[in-house]
Order: sequence, then C-alpha cells, then structure tokens
Amino acid sequence: MVNKPIKMDAHNALVLATAPVMMIAPYVLTFNVGIGLITFFLGAALMGVALSGVRSDRMLPASAIAGFDWALGMSIFVIGIVAGLTGQSIFTTVFLVGFGAAHLALTASTRYGARGA
Repeated sequence: MVNKPIKMDAHNALVLATAPVMMIAPYVLTFNVGIGLITFFLGAALMGVALSGVRSDRMLPASAIAGFDWALGMSIFVIGIVAGLTGQSIFTTVFLVGFGAAHLALTASTRYGARGA
C-alpha cells in the first residue's frame, strides 16, 4: 500500500481555505457568465465535500468523499480545458486548469481513512 503524506483533516483544511478563491475568481478575473456560474458552484461543492469530512462522526464514508474529490478535481480541470478551446480568456483557462490540477494532486496525496489517519 502506498503511504500518502497528507491526512484527510489537512486536506479538508486546505480545501476550505482555497475553495472561496474558486468562488471569487469569476468576479475578479471576469469569467464568461456561464463558466463563472459553473466555477462558483464547483467551489461551493468543494466546500460542502470538505465540510462533510471534518467531523469524526461524518455521514459520508471516506471512500465517498474521496470519490467526490476526484470527480470535482476532474470537472474543474476539464472545464478549464473546454474554456480554453472555446476561446475564453487565458486567465480563465490557466486558473481552472491550474486549480483542477492542484486539487487532483492534493487528492492523490491524501490518506482517506476511517479517521483521516
């Protein structure tokens, strides 16, 4: 089994610190309205998943939280690529692809266990 260096608690703390950036970026970087709304709601979903894994008596199993993290990271990354291919601003593309890649790297480095250990 691969030893992953980041505990689930640290993962959730990082996501809770960065998800608001995902929600504010469409306004600061002037995203297209459609991409901006998708980005805002993906940021909110990231916060929701992170908050669902904070407590030790969480209702979702760690495997479900890991699945949601992978799905959200891939969604953000793919939306960034689609934004670039459809001629959106370079800031939109770079932000979304970078954020998605960073979230995927964080997810790949996280130990999802019964207690986040």
